[in-house]
Amino acid sequence: MTDTESIPLHERPDIHRRRWFLLAVLCLSLVMVVMSVSGLNVAIPSLQRSLDATATDLQWIVDSYAIVFAGLLLSAGALGDRFGRKRALVGGLAVFAGGSLLGVFAESSNQVIVSRVVMGVGAAFIMPATLSLVSAIFPPKERGKAIAIWAGFAGAGGALGPLVVGALLTEWAFLPGYWWGSAFVVNVITGVAVLLVIVVFAPESRDDDVTPLDPLGASLSLVGLAALLFAIIEGPERGWASTPVLAGFSIAVVALASFVWWERRTTNPMLPMKFFGDRGFSVGSGVITFAFFVMFGFFFLVTQYFQLVRGYSPLRAGISTMPLAVSLVAVSPRSAALTARYGVMRVIAVGFAFLAVGLGSLAFLRPGTSYVQILISLVILGAGMGITVAPATGSIMSAVPLNKAGVGTAVNDTTREVGGALGIAVLGSIATSGYRGSVDVSGVPAGAAEAAAESVGAAVGVGRTIGGDAGAALVERAGVAFTDAFAASMASAALIALVAGVVVLFMSRHRPPISLVDESTQPALGPDS
Repeated sequence: MTDTESIPLHERPDIHRRRWFLLAVLCLSLVMVVMSVSGLNVAIPSLQRSLDATATDLQWIVDSYAIVFAGLLLSAGALGDRFGRKRALVGGLAVFAGGSLLGVFAESSNQVIVSRVVMGVGAAFIMPATLSLVSAIFPPKERGKAIAIWAGFAGAGGALGPLVVGALLTEWAFLPGYWWGSAFVVNVITGVAVLLVIVVFAPESRDDDVTPLDPLGASLSLVGLAALLFAIIEGPERGWASTPVLAGFSIAVVALASFVWWERRTTNPMLPMKFFGDRGFSVGSGVITFAFFVMFGFFFLVTQYFQLVRGYSPLRAGISTMPLAVSLVAVSPRSAALTARYGVMRVIAVGFAFLAVGLGSLAFLRPGTSYVQILISLVILGAGMGITVAPATGSIMSAVPLNKAGVGTAVNDTTREVGGALGIAVLGSIATSGYRGSVDVSGVPAGAAEAAAESVGAAVGVGRTIGGDAGAALVERAGVAFTDAFAASMASAALIALVAGVVVLFMSRHRPPISLVDESTQPALGPDS
């Protein structure tokens, strides 16, 4: 080992000089994988028309990515720690771009789902590697700010996705207008470009201690999450008391309970349960889960509301969500100063209050609600995410030694994706059940009525096919039914955010408030960290 290699990354002059450039590239990688969750939401109407996809198909297209992503994150983070985080990032980018290429040529819903599964595998290696490298290349005094910026872009990626994909789906874009495959093409191009930059400029980083892998733990977590989401997504379609749905919930309980039991007893756990003894780590994990539960569930539904109810184009729908991203990016970097003054718990509680207010205001949404009212709600939601997610991310990372950064980042990212996947599944299922239970398809021919009752996208298609006053009336009734269902979902999300905020505030009043740990007190980085 040379003298240069024995110096921690953040102390090497060449790395120090380009640390902000590397942060920008790593954030671009991060935004790309987060955008793939929300961006495809804008293409849902196009997918539904082109592939004749059902409401359940659409949820699986979105959630299949998140399930694999979340299920493999911990294992991928451990592999990155062991074999090199740069290698994990490069490999993940290659797999992600390859999966996106499969999506470009997909001709059925099932083929799109397969491509999304492959993309999820790649994303699982990309996301923890980015935060691990950020932690390694920044000195302790700048690390908190860098992590806050990283967290801000992680949240902003969810809001930028609809804008980018919406632009690609317009007729004036450089790709054929209204082609849903544009959402995959942009990932191929961006993935390859970022991969080349990482190969040339990013340093290698790894855990000095070779920790054995935990394949059983990885398998149990993946099976448990997949079974849980299967039951939630298929509930409205098959019936909540149907055998497949009940079997899904049963398998999820057994698998996830077995996962916790195994991780507490195995010598080398994928997820060391001892970390949850740190209040910052456990609370941070719960906060991120709930925050992204409401955020990604919101994005899944609001893009359908804009396009199918209000008649917005994909681009206009994407632009309409931008106030949330702007607010989030503006507020997130300032969260560090707030936590230093008031403590993490109190700041997070305020963030949940903002989320509850923003979501609660959307519970009164109507088809003709002024966009100005929606804009105000989006700004409030963005501010809430900004002062909630960044402090929670810092709490998780401050509880984990830097030479185990992969574990901390993987937990952070797993809770993010699990929360997002659950939000899409739960809030999507509430909206689907509400729509199917209230939509009025009277006066529509039997076969067409069955399709119109299945989803608002199908109802809009049927209404345009019928035409005339009858078709217009069906589209209007379907829009009202979906808006009511969307509003009910937002009311549920607001209640969840309110309860989470109260719990966090209660903890802050009965225990000393947490402030982010000074990273300089953590164990020193190893030679290759």
